[in-house]
Amino acid sequence: MTASTTGRWANLSTRKAFAIHLTLSLLIFSSLVFAMLMWWFPGELFFLDGGWQGLKIVALIDLVLGPVLTLMLYKPQKKGLLMDMSLIAAFQLAALGYGFYATHQQRTVAVVFADKGFVTLSADAAANAHQELMNKNETPRVISELDASKPAMLVTPPPGAGEFREYMSQLLGGYPEPHERLDMFEKRGAEHAEILTKSAVTESILEKSHTTEIVQKAIEKSGYKPEDIEVHRFKARYAKGFVLLSKSENEIVDYVPVDYQALAKRLNAEKQAENSALTEESDVEETSIEAVAETLEE
Repeated sequence: MTASTTGRWANLSTRKAFAIHLTLSLLIFSSLVFAMLMWWFPGELFFLDGGWQGLKIVALIDLVLGPVLTLMLYKPQKKGLLMDMSLIAAFQLAALGYGFYATHQQRTVAVVFADKGFVTLSADAAANAHQELMNKNETPRVISELDASKPAMLVTPPPGAGEFREYMSQLLGGYPEPHERLDMFEKRGAEHAEILTKSAVTESILEKSHTTEIVQKAIEKSGYKPEDIEVHRFKARYAKGFVLLSKSENEIVDYVPVDYQALAKRLNAEKQAENSALTEESDVEETSIEAVAETLEE
């Protein structure tokens, strides 16, 4: 950096230095947001599978901590100003680099249908499963070669006739979970329709879990005909509930997260109201969050 250049930025007011730092930080932050929304956590997965959580951490460093340090330490013509600004820049770049890396490692690489439901798979979990399978002398498949979609839509086929004992033996013997079985993955296609239909959530299950209204509203909002929709369980890192699958298009058209804590609270309030004639509140058996959620595992 030349003396004239140094002189120009060293003579900036504290507010201008802060504004420039914040603007540069916003540009860098925007590139991360774009990558996350387009490739790493597309669509609803941004909120359901860790995108929003990762973004908040990076935002704290990039948009708050770095510019605030500049606001606190920058003084025009201050002795040691170049060293202060260099340290702030180095700290912020190192923190951002780690934030980008950590978020990239947690990106959703696949949505896998396994064990009667859809489960998200992160890049980090896939890498760990790959190593576990290699240790078992299995041959993991490359997800991007099976399906180049972002994320990939895959299936772990259920055990066939006579294979259940071996399936359980592997599951209890240190093999990855069914949604992490890279050695068994298949690209989800029309040929898997029968497997999926057998595992679809029935109206009876929806009624028992008190989620019929939630799902019906989601179907109406989707714009698809009810007869074209299959309801399936799903589990992501920060949510679980249902997915709506279009049978005609063989595509997930919506994720429907269920807040089990709020649902259980509402059910208990309704039950208390219905049993208001009871003199002792303890006489009313409460509905636990676990009881509501476990209904979906039937």
